[in-house]
Amino acid sequence: MANQYISGRLKQARIAAGMTQKDVYQRLKIGQSTFSAWETGVAEPGIIVFLQLCEIYGIEDIFGFFGHRKKTAVTNGETEHLRKLRQLSHRGRAAVENCLAFEYANIEGACRRLRSIRVFLQPATAGFGNYLDDIDAEIMELEAPEEADIGIRISGDSMEPKIHDGEIVFVKYQPSVEENEIGIFVLNGDAYCKRLGIEDGKPVLRSLNAKYRPIYVGDNDQLVTYGKVLL
Repeated sequence: MANQYISGRLKQARIAAGMTQKDVYQRLKIGQSTFSAWETGVAEPGIIVFLQLCEIYGIEDIFGFFGHRKKTAVTNGETEHLRKLRQLSHRGRAAVENCLAFEYANIEGACRRLRSIRVFLQPATAGFGNYLDDIDAEIMELEAPEEADIGIRISGDSMEPKIHDGEIVFVKYQPSVEENEIGIFVLNGDAYCKRLGIEDGKPVLRSLNAKYRPIYVGDNDQLVTYGKVLL
């Protein structure tokens, strides 16, 4: 588990900056589950990403991050907005305040779109196989898609740059996936996160990282599709 205080402060800083999780993880070009893990204390970002987050959130006083977030000065544009607001009629002010309340409610709602979902403690591997045990799981509050049935932590770098080592991916249970889709597969008892390929009518489990060789499934192998990875 990561430092819970750091996770809490990062979440507070994002909300104070008026940003949703999606605003930030898309800007960083990382997965949703990776970013959610930073805010829930499951993991924490490295120093480089931490500095990027400080820049995104407008945290200039990094050493003061753990005490208080430095207030952003009022811009000339904001001062002009306030001047115009004061010149409006009561009806005009009410209309502006309604718009502000509506937009702020959207931000708060987006920040709270967490749901309880089971996450396997034993990771599925993005490299070599691991055993996946249904019993070994815990409930976490994560920003998971509605169609997700389970969260699975990924171990290894063979699915980078799309899926990173330690990232939690969300999976929809289904008995098969289409060719070129990414899924969780259990091959001879070991769990893999791979992209499905087909060669000569037989399945091949492929990595996105070119340094890993494809895993060819033979006639005597037992392959079960656990579900589709939701990206």
